Amino acid sequence: MNKKETTLEAYKTLAKFVVYGARGQPPLWPFSIIETNWYYTKFLPKEIYHTIKALEEKGIGIEKIAKLCWGPSAITHWFYIIEPILGDPTLNPFEGLTKEEGIEFIEKTIEIISHQRKGDIFCRDMKNILLSDDKVKQILQGKEFIEARDKPEITKLLRNLTLTLWHYTILIQGGHRAYSQEFHGPYPIEKNKSLLIKDFFNLIPGKDADSIVWNFSLDMPYSKIRFMEIYDNAQIQIDIFNHTNVAGDLVKFCVVAENSSLSGEEIKSLSKICGDVMSEGNRTIRRFSKPDWVKKIIDLRYLWLKPFKDILGEDWRPPERIYSLVNKVSEAERVAREFENNIISLIRGIPPEKAVEKVAEVLIEKIYNANMERNGL
Repeated sequence: MNKKETTLEAYKTLAKFVVYGARGQPPLWPFSIIETNWYYTKFLPKEIYHTIKALEEKGIGIEKIAKLCWGPSAITHWFYIIEPILGDPTLNPFEGLTKEEGIEFIEKTIEIISHQRKGDIFCRDMKNILLSDDKVKQILQGKEFIEARDKPEITKLLRNLTLTLWHYTILIQGGHRAYSQEFHGPYPIEKNKSLLIKDFFNLIPGKDADSIVWNFSLDMPYSKIRFMEIYDNAQIQIDIFNHTNVAGDLVKFCVVAENSSLSGEEIKSLSKICGDVMSEGNRTIRRFSKPDWVKKIIDLRYLWLKPFKDILGEDWRPPERIYSLVNKVSEAERVAREFENNIISLIRGIPPEKAVEKVAEVLIEKIYNANMERNGL
């Protein structure tokens, strides 16, 4: 399969979310994903592309780059940066890049994911496999697990903590929780038993950059928390955007923070702290305007680039001109409205399977054949 055919497979997978939706779970907060991606078109592909190229020129291979790009569900969202063209066909989704560079950006995205996922890179088998069997054995070794049926109170707290951190990552990442969350598995570990890993990371954005994005995050005791859950006779499904469906009996679990297994009492304390931090976060954003959110999204995506910029000896901070996007709210809203109208027209009267193919083909056509050289692009 050549690169264009692989890209088509990627967009066929993604197009299902345009046609079928994502069980009510696509990023709609703090505003539509189309609006978010419209802002991304103005800076993110250009920044990512030139950063990857600079790293490669420095002798750093794509496999090493992929290891720094945790995790694949966030990288997958880069495919959808092109989506606003369905609301504005004149839009260049890769502003600042030539047509050839835009193609290479998408192909590099697929290459990064192919180094991150051990199984189907597009999760069409509803598995998100990131670890080898040996790595799974290694991370289980020496960990102290809590038996779910012996500790019903702590088991309930685990579920509450998962939900709190889920919403917390949505909040701190401006709707795109995948930049602070990756659920992966299922990993078979013994007869009829499966391991599901829930990673929460970058929970204090900017902590290591002396540029805290959210002051309330400073009360979060850990930057990284891992849940390891073992199920009996489980049915675990994870799609390409990390939407997860779990059915089965939770047998035992372990919560790891700062490389140490937490006791039941420590989980109880952590749940209380996370709940308080989340409440303070909700109070903080209560009066946020859309321009406030646009600035946060810009800061967060540039902050994501910091480890790479550090390697290059470059300043990771956004150039001041990028903040002019806070004045473009009405334009982003217009594109989102037109997207809704145009997508309905595009797939009206077509069977769902054909609609998926149609949406994918339109996006592929834009990537490979659209003339983005005009207007100095």
